[in-house]
This record gives sequence, C-alpha cells and structure tokens, in this order.
Amino acid sequence: MNLFSKDKEIILKITNGILLIWFLGALMFTGYNIIEKVVKGPKYTYNEYKLQYCGKYDEIVDYESNCQEMYDRSKLDDKQNDFYSTRSLYTSILNVVIVGGALFLLNKKKETKK
Repeated sequence: MNLFSKDKEIILKITNGILLIWFLGALMFTGYNIIEKVVKGPKYTYNEYKLQYCGKYDEIVDYESNCQEMYDRSKLDDKQNDFYSTRSLYTSILNVVIVGGALFLLNKKKETKK
C-alpha cells in the first residue's frame, strides 16, 4: 500500500495524509484508554478510607455516619468512572477500525482481469 505515490492525484495524497494523522491519533488515544482501563487507582477498604479522608472531620458530631456516606459515594464514583472508561475504550477502538478501514479501502490496489 503506497499512500503517497507519484501516480496518485493531489486530493488523494491530502486525504491520505489527513487519514494517516487521524489514524495515529486514534491509536494513541486507544493506547491511553487501555492503560486507563488496566491500571486503576487504589481501592480502599473502609478503614483505609477513614484514615486517608475522614481524619480531618473528627470534630463533627456524627463523624462515623458522615465518613461511611463519603465512602459509599466514593464507591459509586468508582463504578461510574469504570463505566465511562469502558465506553471510551470501545469508542476509541471503533475509531481505529473505521479510520483504518477507510485508509485501506481508499488505497486498495485495483485487481486487473487477465
């Protein structure tokens, strides 16, 4: 597959250049999403969370229930972030497939009949 051969018209060369840059960007974005999905942040137990985030709220009257509520919200946020990272990963993979397919089909050699 020769994207920028001399026998191609200038519009095809420009289109190939744009699609190639788009394809490389899509690959980088997909790589970032894979890393984000595989390497996750730390998951805290309730005691670890309490030490990390609730220590400064000792003077609150209802300290234990407030800390438990904050921990529960943190767990829900983790689930939501996981959902959005999965959706972003699928979108970026689809982007790579579509742009790669367009590059392939645009530059596919035409078969000649013998």
